[in-house]
Amino acid sequence: MGHLARAAAYLAAWSSDGRRAPGPDEDLFTILATALERANDGRGDLARPVEIEVDAPIPESMDWAFGAIVGSPATIVHVALGPDSFATALRRAEEGEEGDRIALVASWSADPPDSASLARSRGGAGTGAAAFLFQPGPGRKVSAEPVRSGSEGSSLGTAFELYQRTSGLSGVSWVGDWKADPGQGRPGDPARLARYRDRPISVVSEGAYVPRPRYRDSLPSRWRFAAERCPDCSKVTFPSRGSCRSCGNLEGLVPILLPRDGLEVIATTVIGPGGQPTEFDPQVAEWGPYEVLLVELAPGARATLQLTDAEPGSVRIGDRVDTRLRRLYPMEGEWRYARKAVPRTEM
Repeated sequence: MGHLARAAAYLAAWSSDGRRAPGPDEDLFTILATALERANDGRGDLARPVEIEVDAPIPESMDWAFGAIVGSPATIVHVALGPDSFATALRRAEEGEEGDRIALVASWSADPPDSASLARSRGGAGTGAAAFLFQPGPGRKVSAEPVRSGSEGSSLGTAFELYQRTSGLSGVSWVGDWKADPGQGRPGDPARLARYRDRPISVVSEGAYVPRPRYRDSLPSRWRFAAERCPDCSKVTFPSRGSCRSCGNLEGLVPILLPRDGLEVIATTVIGPGGQPTEFDPQVAEWGPYEVLLVELAPGARATLQLTDAEPGSVRIGDRVDTRLRRLYPMEGEWRYARKAVPRTEM
């Protein structure tokens, strides 16, 4: 039997008509990814396998990416969509005999709403995701609570309704955007956002070519900030490379994960039109200059990240930023993803 150990929520970064809306570099996968990684932070031993039940219209061809996020053997199960299937997923997770289980749900509202859809969804959160982590052991059963369709008539609405009724449960960690104001994202014109986000991608590589196998091999460091600590000199090597960057030691390197949020800005630069790599041409053509930050993950470990969800020049040296997994650019007919910096928020 299992119990709810951690529940995480994420609402899209932008807003339109009083509801959260996806930004230009967000898609359904990045929305799900942020909720999933927040829940996964509570798992502890990542060597344990995990089963992830996905209640969202995302293709099975992306299953590998969910495993890359959690960093452990993962079984991905796609369930029927809707609040009833979400309630079933909660019960199934609690009744599981062993292992970690995560119920992952999302609502995707990327199109400009018409008056009818606004009336149906009044009070809803809009675009976002929630992830419920269940682990073996006794505890109060959230599936025993009356689980009704939420204000949006969706699994995400049901998840937020469940939070309202059970957030006082002892032993459960509720993290993320459960208390966030749905209308307080960055204001944006939904038609302009959709025009950039939904543009067709070419089957021809754009910019500096990175083969798909090499890209996927680098994901532990790209997505999870995986690094190694040397037992001889205690220095941190990032990205992971199988040897100590400081002393060259090859033996006994300890895998560690560096923090994703609260990172100090060491340097900034704004990339204007003509200065960008060619893979960012469409971004600059639509949105103008963008900012790149050098941040410190740990002493001696730094990363270069593009700033998103903020105007260029709005972040200064010494500020703290968080990171999110976002679209980077298309290559080989698919989107490539990487972490980007966002303004610091308190969850």
